[in-house]
Amino acid sequence: MIEPPGGPAPERTLLATRTDYFEGFNRLLGLAARELRIFDRDLSELGINDPGRIETLTRFLRGSRTHRIYVALHDVEHVTKHCPRLITLLGSYTGGIFIYQTDGEAAKVQDCFVLADDLHLLRRPVASQPRGVLVLNDPKECQPMRERFGEIWESSLPGVSASTTGL
Repeated sequence: MIEPPGGPAPERTLLATRTDYFEGFNRLLGLAARELRIFDRDLSELGINDPGRIETLTRFLRGSRTHRIYVALHDVEHVTKHCPRLITLLGSYTGGIFIYQTDGEAAKVQDCFVLADDLHLLRRPVASQPRGVLVLNDPKECQPMRERFGEIWESSLPGVSASTTGL
């Protein structure tokens, strides 16, 4: 197969189940070369605290000082209470991973999605529904989602820190 000038041809795969979405997330993690942008309710369905997943994220961040992971969540409680490995990773790469909590209008958004390098997209139009889509090698389809993520990010606040403060 001959690749078109400019890279591989775009691919689009419809996802019918939560398992398909989880596997799509695995695939995006493997494809990410510079940055990940994750917008989710709470990360509970992505197995983010799994040792293998943390190792993949660590390898990604270790690849370059410029690699970044931006996470915007509606609810950070799952991360703070059930993801100690992710919190440790956050502490080790304070300039590489950022976890924010949505606020204002962003807190009302009902979809969830993951962007990798503005080329690959995993999305469920309604987070509570299993149906979704995996889009690979399509910067044109990813661009509007990148802009949406930027709007969500701007309307969010720092939500998780590796350090605890208080009495």
